Formats: sequence, C-alpha cells, structure tokens
Amino acid sequence: MRAGTGSSKLNIGTVPNQHNSPPLKLPTFNDLKGQFKRTSTRARSKAKREGDLDDIHADTYELDALFVSSSVVPGRRGRQVGKGSTATIKIMYRRGMRKDLYAVKEFRKRSQDENENDYENKIKSEFTIAKSLQHPNIVASACLCTHRGRWIHTMEYCGQGDLFSLLKYSHLKTEDKLCFFKQLLQGVAHLHSRGIAHRDIKPENLLLDDKGHLKITDFGVAVVFRGPHPGMRAAYYDCAQDPDEIRKCAPGISGSLPYIAPEVLSKDAEYDPRPLDVWSCAIVCFTLFICGTPWQAADLKDSKYGRFLTGWERFLQERPDGVVDSLNYPRCGMVFKALPTPVLRRLLLRMLHPDPVKRLNIFGALNDRWVRTIDCCCPDPENPPWEIQCSDATRMGSYRLANGKHNHFPPNKKGIFQSLGI
Repeated sequence: MRAGTGSSKLNIGTVPNQHNSPPLKLPTFNDLKGQFKRTSTRARSKAKREGDLDDIHADTYELDALFVSSSVVPGRRGRQVGKGSTATIKIMYRRGMRKDLYAVKEFRKRSQDENENDYENKIKSEFTIAKSLQHPNIVASACLCTHRGRWIHTMEYCGQGDLFSLLKYSHLKTEDKLCFFKQLLQGVAHLHSRGIAHRDIKPENLLLDDKGHLKITDFGVAVVFRGPHPGMRAAYYDCAQDPDEIRKCAPGISGSLPYIAPEVLSKDAEYDPRPLDVWSCAIVCFTLFICGTPWQAADLKDSKYGRFLTGWERFLQERPDGVVDSLNYPRCGMVFKALPTPVLRRLLLRMLHPDPVKRLNIFGALNDRWVRTIDCCCPDPENPPWEIQCSDATRMGSYRLANGKHNHFPPNKKGIFQSLGI
C-alpha cells in the first residue's frame, strides 16, 4: 500500500519583529511524525481492514527453471493430488534433486471482471504471509513461480493427506486426537504471535506429513492484524502505524460455515480475527472426537447451536462473571458429553464463549495446565514440554515428560507415491 501524499502545510506563523518576538520554534521530528499519523492513519487503517493491499512485493521465478514434472506422462507438469475452487495441487520434483517432492499450487486464471492488480496482490499476499511463517506445525513455503501466465505457489509436500480424510478411517485413539489438537494449538499460537490470523481453520486445511506432524495450510483468507504485512516494504510503516495496534476485519463471512464464530456470522460489525481462530480450533477438536461438527452454523436457526447458547445464557445468569471451573460451567447439551474428559469439555467451553472478548485466547488454551500435559509427537520450539507430577491428559499418576511418539496412521496406509509403487 502506498503512503499518502496529501500535503498538510505546517503553519509556523509570521515574525513581524524578530528582535521582540520569542525565538521561532521549529517542528521536531516527533511533531511531523504525529501530524503524518493524524492525516493518513485513519484512511490506511480502513483500507487495510478492507483488504486493499496494492503494493505487495514477492520475488517470482519461472517454474520450469526450478522444478520438473513428477508425472510419468510426458508433457504433464505433475500428478494432481488436490483441487479446489481457486487452485489445483500437483506434485513436482526440485530440479536436480529427484527425491525432493514439492506440492505445487496452481491458481485459477483471473476472471474477466477481476482487476489484474488486485488479483496478483491477493496471490502475493497469500504467499508472503505463508513464507514468513516457520514452525513445525505450518506448511513451509518454497517460492512463488509463474508458468504460461499462471501463478504457482510451491511448498512442502505433506504425503499423508489432510486430517479430514484421515478421520474417515475411524482408527484414531484418544491420545492421537489429543496430540493433533495440541499441534493445532501450537501452530495457531505461532500465527497469532506473528500478528497473523488464518480465518479458515478446518480439517481440510490441516495436512499431515510422513512423521504424523499436523501442518496448517491455505492462507488465502488470512489477515495481518498487527504490525506490517510480510509482503510490504517496512519503510512504509515507519511513521504511519502503531506496531501494537490490533486491526479488525470488516464485516463479512470468510471460512467454512460450521467453523465460523457467531460474531462473524452476524455480519453487523467489525471483528477481531483472533477469537475466530480460537473458535474454529475448538470445533476442529469436536470433529476429532465425534467425526462431525456440533452444529451446522453458529446461528439461532440451528437448534443444536440454540441449545448451546441457552446453556450459556443460564450459566451467565447464575454467574455473571462467566468464569468456568471444575464445579461451575455451562450445560450445553449431550454433544459435550461425547468428549472423553470433563477437563476437555471445560476447556472447549472457554474457547467457545459466545462473547469474543471473554473467549479464551490461543495462548491461554495452549498454556492451560492440562493441555501442557498432553503427549505430543511434534515438539513446539516456542513452548517446550515440561515434566509433570500430576494427572496427565489420558491417565492418572504420570511423572514423565509430556512429549511422546505416536503412529497416527491406520494400518497399511501409505503416502500417495508409496501406494503407487513410486
């Protein structure tokens, strides 16, 4: 986004008598900085909330210069392993390294009624956000490429598919599900610590590598709610923006309906995207344990959500402070009894508080004493495991490090290339 260029002259007044008048006080840098903020920040903040990013920078490369086809059919750019409304996913090798597989996301063509600059900046925004994130629970991006007029995002290949597909096997144990849940919290916590919200957390956007590590992908609707956008030149932000300011999102729906928080579905006000991600994580946890979502939409038209909201309303009448503890918590329907432990029920209730301001944030969830005891096969470098001397996530009387190794895959399940004998 370009800095505003509107002139705002400094009125330093006239000096009729230089000998009798007080010394002229020239404006300081802070004065100029403050005036620049007043004249430009409001308009820019509005533009950022509306996703108007017109100066995203990303280095681009020609696809064929870096990657070669993994297809056995001559002339094909790679084996297709996924397809969505905005892109297709294929597999390619890094040139000169036949053992290094990469997922290649080829974006759809620009529609005729779509502005070319807006279209390109949306793609560059998605790539630069993803590229800026380096965490074991986030898919690593490689580079942004072009090929015959198409934009292509190359990234780490996760050969075990997505979490949604894995749940169809119905083989996961409680410890597997809790491990996935903790890995999800770790990844989202890293996002929020970098000032980024995903806004479309769902099982289809959670991939698995060959080690069973869960990785967040698809940053197509992600937003930067704090600090500079990774794809913008830092100089633009030096004077115009408070680095700690939380930017809200304009009203409107983004994401998949069963995972969207009620304040977003209402579409009647700007919203903080962080509580949306927390809500979505809680719904994904439900999906792990009940192989479905607790409701189709967080709307009063949905009877299941209505029962959930009624439970919260009764609880808040009895306890206006809304504090959930081991003895006092909302009774929100039978679906919560499908969860394996009372402590998990209470945690998800805190993550699903109807009021986003009072909803547990992602760091509170990840650092919950019970969550810290969940065995996780993918250590978080930002939140190392700690030794416990109390009940752990699945059993009592544990005195071990909360960091284990799991085999999350069903018997005989292999990656796509192993199953094809390649």
